[in-house]
Amino acid sequence: MKPKRRAFLAILIVFLAFLLSGCWDRVEIEDRGYILALGVDKYDPSDLNKYETREYIDLDRKTQKFSPEQQKPDIKTDQKGIDPQTKRKVKPPLPSSKNEYKFAVTVLFPNLRTIGKDSKPDEQMRFLFVRPTNNVIGIRNYLEREINKRLYYGYLKVVVLGRDLVEEPGYVREVLDALNRESDIPQNTFLLVSETTARDILNTMPLVQPVTGIHLFEISKNASIYGRIIDTPLSQVVNSFINSNCAVISRVEPGVETLKVAGAAVFKNFRFVGWLDEKQLQIYKLLMGKAKHTFIDDLKYKSTHVPFITTEIQTKKKIKSEKGRLKIVYNLRIEGEVIEFVFKSGYKVLDDPMRKYIQSELNKIIKKRADDLIYLLKYRYNTDVLGIGDFISKHRPKDWEKLKKNWDDEFKKIDIEVVTDVRLRRSGTIY
Repeated sequence: MKPKRRAFLAILIVFLAFLLSGCWDRVEIEDRGYILALGVDKYDPSDLNKYETREYIDLDRKTQKFSPEQQKPDIKTDQKGIDPQTKRKVKPPLPSSKNEYKFAVTVLFPNLRTIGKDSKPDEQMRFLFVRPTNNVIGIRNYLEREINKRLYYGYLKVVVLGRDLVEEPGYVREVLDALNRESDIPQNTFLLVSETTARDILNTMPLVQPVTGIHLFEISKNASIYGRIIDTPLSQVVNSFINSNCAVISRVEPGVETLKVAGAAVFKNFRFVGWLDEKQLQIYKLLMGKAKHTFIDDLKYKSTHVPFITTEIQTKKKIKSEKGRLKIVYNLRIEGEVIEFVFKSGYKVLDDPMRKYIQSELNKIIKKRADDLIYLLKYRYNTDVLGIGDFISKHRPKDWEKLKKNWDDEFKKIDIEVVTDVRLRRSGTIY
C-alpha cells in the first residue's frame, strides 16, 4: 500500500473515531433535576433565621422523604453555617455585617422516580429547596453541592416574584436580566407576581396537579380562553420594559390546597405600582387586542342576571387631533351570545326590544369599565401599559419628539376615548 494511501486511511479512521464516539457530556435522565419553577423573594434576615428553625428542618424532611426510622439530625450551626461538633459547613451561613444576601430563591423540581415502574405509592412527588443567595441563576451551582442531581433550566415553566421583591426596582431589574441572559431558560417561561411570597406559592401543593410549576403553567396557557387571565411570558415582559419602561405581569394568589391566577401587577420603572383586578384585566386585554373570549356577568334584566360571553372581538385604534391636542380612539366591535336566561314563555332573547336592551346595557358596562381603567392608569398609576407612547411614536413621530421628554405629564393630558359596538348573535341552543 502506498504511503499516501496509508496516511489517508489513518486520517479517515481518526476522523470517523470522533464521529462515532458517544456523547461525552451526556447526563442520564434520572441523574438530572429538571427545574420546573423558581420563586424569588427579597432576603429578609429577620425571617430567614428560619433556616435554623423547626420549620426549615420539617420542610427538608418532607421534601427529601426520610423513612420513619431514619430521622434527619437536628443540627444547630453557628453564624457561618458550621457544625460545632464536626467543624463542617453544613448549611448556608446566616447573615452578618460582612455577609448579606439579596434574594431567597425557592427551587422546585419533580421526583422522576414516581413515574417509573419501581415507584412507591408514598414517595414524594417533588423536591423543594429554599436558599439565600446573591444571584438567582447561580443558585443551581450551590444546590449541586448538596444534592446528587444535575439541575437544568431547559424545562422551566414559571418564575414567581415575591411581593417584597417587586418593591425593589433594582432587584426586579437584576432578576429579569439574569433570566433573560441564561441560555437554558425558555423565553416562553411565564412570570407571575405573588400576593405574599414566592415561597408560599411554590410550597402549596394543588390537589389537581401536585407539581406546582406544571399547575401554574397550564393555568397561564388558558389565558387565550378566559378573559380574567393574561399570559406574561419572559420575552414579552422584557420587551415591554424596553419599549415603554413598564409592564403588566400576572398575579397569583395562594390558597390551602389550590392556587388562583387572576388579575395582574402593574410595573413602572421596574417598580410595582398597583394591581389590576380580574374585571380591570378583562378591559385591558380588550384594549390591547389580546382578548379572544371574555365573560361578562354584570348585566341584569329585571330580577335575572344575563351572562354574556364574547365569540369574536375586533380592536382598532386610531389617533387624531382635536383643538391642538392628540386623541386616541379605541373602536371595539364585540360579538357574543347569552349563555343563560330564565325559562319563561314570551322571553325571546334575540327578538327586539330585548336584543336592543341587552346590547345597549353591555355597551354601557364595557365603556364604564374602560373609562375607569383609563382613569386608574393615567392618574393613579401614571403608567402607560396601554402603549400609547409607542403608538404615537410610530404614527406621529414629530409629535412624539415633543412629548417624549416629559411623557409622564403629557400622558395624563392625552384624551382616550373608547367606542363600543356590541352585537348579540346567539342565545345558546334555544332560538
